[in-house]
Amino acid sequence: MYPHVGAWFKKILRERFKDAKVYVEDTSKKVLSKWLVEKGFHNFFPNYQTYEIEVDVTGIVEKSDEAHLGLVECKLSRITLRDLSQLLGYSKVALPLYSIILSPKGISRSMNLLLNIARRNDILYYSTDRHIIIGKWNERRQELDLSSLIPKGTRL
Repeated sequence: MYPHVGAWFKKILRERFKDAKVYVEDTSKKVLSKWLVEKGFHNFFPNYQTYEIEVDVTGIVEKSDEAHLGLVECKLSRITLRDLSQLLGYSKVALPLYSIILSPKGISRSMNLLLNIARRNDILYYSTDRHIIIGKWNERRQELDLSSLIPKGTRL
């Protein structure tokens, strides 16, 4: 799943940030702080040493003298509150521009109740103006099903 998600994420970032350099890689087996050093991006992130997290796919958008992170977590089973909590913790530490969790099976029943019935989208926020995006991965098309996005109306 990682290569397809990585290719999709790179395409999204390139479309959104036309004047920037975009890097996307499978980082599922690497600690983010070490990956940033390895790739030479650590200087953009003053707190990079605290990024002791393993994210499935990481993106960097580099423009002029700044860079921003994008994080994507991939799940093969339905997304649960535990999965969301993991990414929420990662996002509170690294404060990425994008934080996305996706699965070809969508969200669990309890997550559906929490987000769509109880309308508890507040749990998605890791910063005042940044929130986790949840979506269903379309395996056939190898892209995110935009109609499945939570919160509804989210733009990538």
